[in-house]
Amino acid sequence: MKLLYAVSAILVVAWLGVTAGVVMQFSAEREERLARAAASMDNQASARQEGLEKGSERMAEEPEELQFVKTEEYGKRMIDFTLEDQHGQSLTVSASSGKPKLINFWTSWCPGCKSEADDLNRIYEKYKDELEIVSVNITENDSMEEALAFMEDYQLQLPVLFDLDSVVSGDYSIIAIPTNYFIRADGTIQTVTYELSEQNAEPFLQELLESGQ
Repeated sequence: MKLLYAVSAILVVAWLGVTAGVVMQFSAEREERLARAAASMDNQASARQEGLEKGSERMAEEPEELQFVKTEEYGKRMIDFTLEDQHGQSLTVSASSGKPKLINFWTSWCPGCKSEADDLNRIYEKYKDELEIVSVNITENDSMEEALAFMEDYQLQLPVLFDLDSVVSGDYSIIAIPTNYFIRADGTIQTVTYELSEQNAEPFLQELLESGQ
């Protein structure tokens, strides 16, 4: 009988050892998978940041020339989105609003964004009653603190929304900044450009107004 108890005890200890080993292996594998996922997300964010910076550097070389990009998107219907401003108030930008739009994507560290800030202010003051003009900060590749400082430095007048997780900028395939979408009154994309000025944007703004008549 004592021998039977001893054998049973040995078997129980062995079983506990195996079970503990399996649990430890499962935990280690789970931690490894989580670490790989976190590293992958960090790499994707770093790659996106690097891409935006390189794209912005290229655009800064020729700031006076209006560049037409994403021509395959022209004529397509814009994607509706809802984001919050710095006060936590939600704003929906919708194709069905019946109003022409200028949607500007930017970050605080972007040279071209700094160059066009005053022009956007003037455009907003001139057309705010006729066009829906909004500015979307790609906050995942920026920071709320730096974005707010930028808004104060340049006294931005147009509504600013914060794309905290880059969902909207992803929907609009933003690969360089600034990027500006000109949207007709029917919600279709008229033109997409990089950095703009009040002067070179004027013809396209006039076309937007005509689309709303």
